[in-house]
Amino acid sequence: MTWRLRVESVRRLAADAAASLLLRPGHTIGMVAGIALGVAGVVGIVVIADTQQIQVDRQFDLQRSDRVVVRAWTPTKAGFDATRVAAAEQLEPVLDVGEFSVWSRARTVSRTDGTARSSRPVLVADGSGLLATDTRVVRGRSGDSLSTARGPVAWIGERLARDLGLAPGDDLDNAQVLVGDLPFEVVGIIANDEGFGYASSGVLISRKTAVATLGGVGENVRVIAHVRPGSASAVGDNMVAGLDPYRELMLEDVTPPDGKVLLSNVGSDLRRIGAALGGFMGLIGMITVANTLMMAVYQRRRELGLRSAMGWKRRRIGVLVLTESATAGIVASTLGVGLGLGVAVIWSHVQHWELILAPWLPFAAIGSGLTASLVGGIIPAYLAASTPPMTAMRS
Repeated sequence: MTWRLRVESVRRLAADAAASLLLRPGHTIGMVAGIALGVAGVVGIVVIADTQQIQVDRQFDLQRSDRVVVRAWTPTKAGFDATRVAAAEQLEPVLDVGEFSVWSRARTVSRTDGTARSSRPVLVADGSGLLATDTRVVRGRSGDSLSTARGPVAWIGERLARDLGLAPGDDLDNAQVLVGDLPFEVVGIIANDEGFGYASSGVLISRKTAVATLGGVGENVRVIAHVRPGSASAVGDNMVAGLDPYRELMLEDVTPPDGKVLLSNVGSDLRRIGAALGGFMGLIGMITVANTLMMAVYQRRRELGLRSAMGWKRRRIGVLVLTESATAGIVASTLGVGLGLGVAVIWSHVQHWELILAPWLPFAAIGSGLTASLVGGIIPAYLAASTPPMTAMRS
C-alpha cells in the first residue's frame, strides 16, 4: 500500500469516526464530559498549586526564616528577666530581641459607646519586641514608651482603627476603646504587613498594664528575636538556655519552619492532592468512555455487521471504535484544559494572585486525556471487532 492510499485510508477512518460521533450527540457528550472533568480537575488544581507556591513563598520568606520564637509554657506575671533578654541581644547574629506575646487571643473590643463590637487579640510587647517583628507605629506615641506608659493606654492596629473610626488626637470619645468593659486611652496606631499581620487587627498594651487591668499571665507568652538568616537554630538553642537557666518558665524554641522548606512541603502536598483528584476523575472518565462505547457498540451491531459483510476486517472495525474514542478524548481534553485554566484564572484574579502556568502542563493534560480515552475504548473495540456479521444482522 502506497503512502497515498494509507493517507486516504486514515482520512476515511477519521471521517467515519467523526460521523459516528456527530450522529450520536448524547453518547458523545457523555464520553466527552467524563474526560473533560478529569483533565479540568488536574489542570486547575496543578495551576493553583503552582500559583499558591508563590504566595506561600511570600508569606514565609525572610521574615519567618530570620525570626526566632521562644515560648514560655509556665509564664509568670513578672515575665522575662530584662537582664537575660539584654544578654541575648548581645549575641552576634541577633539584631533585635524582645517580648511579643498574645495575652488573649480574643477579647471584645468596641468604642466607648458600645458600638462596633468585635473580637480581637490583645498583645503585650515592649519596644524591642516591636522592632524584632517589624511592627511599626504609623501614628501616635513610639513603641519605646511602652515600658514607661502609665495608666490604661493602648496602641491599636490600623485595621481595627479603621473599623472603629479611631485616631490619636481626636476628641475624648473617639480616643478611647473598651477592651471588655475596661476603657483604654488610644495613644498610637500600629501596623505589620509581614508574618505578624494580626497585630494590625489587635490591641497592644504593656505587660504592666496587662497584669494590672486584665489579670492572668498571658495565653502565649513569647520572646522573639530578629536574627541573620541561617542562624535561627543556633540562636534558638542559646536563648532557651540563657533566658531560663533554671527551667522556671519551661521555655521552648517554637520557631516556625524555614520558608523554603515549608514552601516545598506545601507545594508537594497541593500537587499530590491535584494528582490524586485528577487520577480519580481520570478513572471515572475511562469508565464513562468504556460504558458509553459499549452501549454504542451494542446499539450499532447491525451497522458493524454490515461493515463486516462489506469486507471490513475485524482489525479495521476495532480501529474505528478506538478512533472514535481518541477523537472524543482529544476534544474532551482540549475542553478540559480550557475549563481548568479558566477556573484557575478566575480564582487567581479573585485572590489577587499572579497566575503561574507551566508550559508543558496543557500538552501533558491533553496527552493524559487521550490515553485515558484510548484505555477506556479497548474493551468496546474488542467487542465490536468480535461481532459476527450474521449475529449482528439478526439483531
